[in-house]
Amino acid sequence: MKKRDIILILILILISSYGIFFSFSNRSEGDAYIYVSGQLYGTYDLSEDQSIHIVSPSGIINDIEISDNGIYMRNATCPGKQCMQCGRISRNNESICCAPAGLIIIVRSSEEPEYDAVTR
Repeated sequence: MKKRDIILILILILISSYGIFFSFSNRSEGDAYIYVSGQLYGTYDLSEDQSIHIVSPSGIINDIEISDNGIYMRNATCPGKQCMQCGRISRNNESICCAPAGLIIIVRSSEEPEYDAVTR
């Protein structure tokens, strides 16, 4: 390899590591709003680690975990358990929905929204 090749490789590594660092550090702290049957159940700060246990009017139990500036459904007794498959959310306007329990979790933060597409 020539000296120019090594310099080019180092520049590419530096640029890619900057992109990786930027994507992981772009998490802004926010609040999680939990709604049960259309009513606000509570507002929770994502920077405070905690566990939330909710029993819905239909009898479904949801265990929610807040950690590492994110929130996820740790356990649910609903059929299908799609709400658990959503994973951890932490960005503005992300949500988790447990339809059988009538539970919705929405993250709100001060970060700018990211749009996938704009249509007219």
